[in-house]
Amino acid sequence: MVQIFADVSSMQDGLLAIGGSDYNHIKNVLRMHPGEKLSVRGGDSSGEEYLFEIVSFTDAQVNCRLLSVKQAESELPVNVLLFQGLPKSDKMDFIIQKTVEMGVSEIIPVEMHRSIVKLTGDKRRKRVARWQAIAEAAAKQSKRAVIPRVQEILSMKEALAYAAEHSDLILVPYERMSDEPESGTRALIDALQPGQTAAVFVGPEGGFEETEVEAAVREGAKTISLGKRILRTETAALAFLAFLTYRFEL
Repeated sequence: MVQIFADVSSMQDGLLAIGGSDYNHIKNVLRMHPGEKLSVRGGDSSGEEYLFEIVSFTDAQVNCRLLSVKQAESELPVNVLLFQGLPKSDKMDFIIQKTVEMGVSEIIPVEMHRSIVKLTGDKRRKRVARWQAIAEAAAKQSKRAVIPRVQEILSMKEALAYAAEHSDLILVPYERMSDEPESGTRALIDALQPGQTAAVFVGPEGGFEETEVEAAVREGAKTISLGKRILRTETAALAFLAFLTYRFEL
């Protein structure tokens, strides 16, 4: 079934009018007709799925009638904030697309010591807008209940402060992690409970500077391992989200 995101708060008496690019996609790309059904998500944290039936088309909108509402089942029971060190080239596009498919809740790009890419001014704003559009498209494709937000680019200091305020657990995949049992990835993931928020920091190409990891630990972060192999920056977050999928959904 086709899924879109729309402002369901504009619905009146069970009727919703959809315009803009979604209207064009429904009418001219998908060539849908009255009587066919649409899954509509509000894109917010409520996670509700609205089932609509197409009633009619005008020159600018498609009119739909509400059939039912149900709680979404496509979201991870824990929230994941991904603090991604800015990578080179178009790797960030890939990271956003795939982590949204895997269930990330929020993506925060971070300028780290070894980040080669430096974005400023208008170029910075345009890049964040592009990343948000990629997140929305990936959320539609994977039938997510919400559209994960791509935040403004932060410094490492700002990112650690944000993580400390908005998460229950801060994790840093690091190849030089401690071998102490309490630092083990499995124990930390097993301790996560539904409704909690985990922040995970991933370094750019070249990894973290040791001082960055030390700063994270001072904020209460735990270093973890993602296995016995060194992963690329575009692979690390996917591995972590795969662990959570296994822990909570399989």
